[in-house]
Amino acid sequence: MVTYRKYLATLLLCYSAAWMSSCDLINPEEEVPSFLQIEKVHVSSNYFLQGDSTANIDDVWVYADGNYIGTFELPAQIPILLSGKHRFFIGAGIEANGIASTSEAYPLYRFYETDIDLKRGEVVSVDSVPVAYFPNLQYTWFEDFEKDTSGSGISIDTTALSIANIRTDSVDVFEGKRSLKMSVTSALNFIECRSVGDGYQLAQGRDIYLEMTYKANQAFTVGLLGTSLFGQSKIPVIKLNPKSDWNKIYIRLGPYVNANPASLKYNILFQVSHEAGLSEGVVVLDNVKLISN
Repeated sequence: MVTYRKYLATLLLCYSAAWMSSCDLINPEEEVPSFLQIEKVHVSSNYFLQGDSTANIDDVWVYADGNYIGTFELPAQIPILLSGKHRFFIGAGIEANGIASTSEAYPLYRFYETDIDLKRGEVVSVDSVPVAYFPNLQYTWFEDFEKDTSGSGISIDTTALSIANIRTDSVDVFEGKRSLKMSVTSALNFIECRSVGDGYQLAQGRDIYLEMTYKANQAFTVGLLGTSLFGQSKIPVIKLNPKSDWNKIYIRLGPYVNANPASLKYNILFQVSHEAGLSEGVVVLDNVKLISN
């Protein structure tokens, strides 16, 4: 005969078991991830064919076996719900036009491919991810300012509207021996300069970028000078803010080329207007290149 006390004990035991089972259904045991640690990305290039290898890589775009894992700011420790050997594709992320909201895997850098053996609960480290430019890109224009203004000179010159002049500088240099310096004052208060020649043919529907390294104590504008059958038109692209240290930027030109189908050729245009409160406004450029796929 089952006593009341035994009956109550059995009932409580059954209730506890049922409650624990329901908790497992609501909060199932979480899967232990593996971790991929990536410290940085470095870019390699053939200087004479592709220009400098300077880069400004902010994050990595990670795919495993063709599936998107995510985009992660560097340095990154990435949790991945996989184990064993998998094929990884790692892309170099940039801020197009220097704007964080326009982060993208730079379409002119090839993704790094590698097999990585993951183990749950453990960290696999990749100190540096090597990336390079895709083959068969169009290196339309490259200017490192290493030539003096004498002789063959550099491939940037002022327009007729420019009041102040430009010059190569051997003191404030990012790489090599020279940079391009643009200085404006209250008296000589405007510089407008452009790539020399009658312009470059830039195809619509392509990824077109102007890469350059710069520093400035005031804002300046980068744009395009489009040439059509009807004349020339100035196309402002971006106004860059002051930077006290050298800064690499990737300026996206493709949308502006697409929006101006009448233009047959383009020159790159730079404009500096003296800002009130500065005795001298200074903009310095180095390693400027125009490339597309």
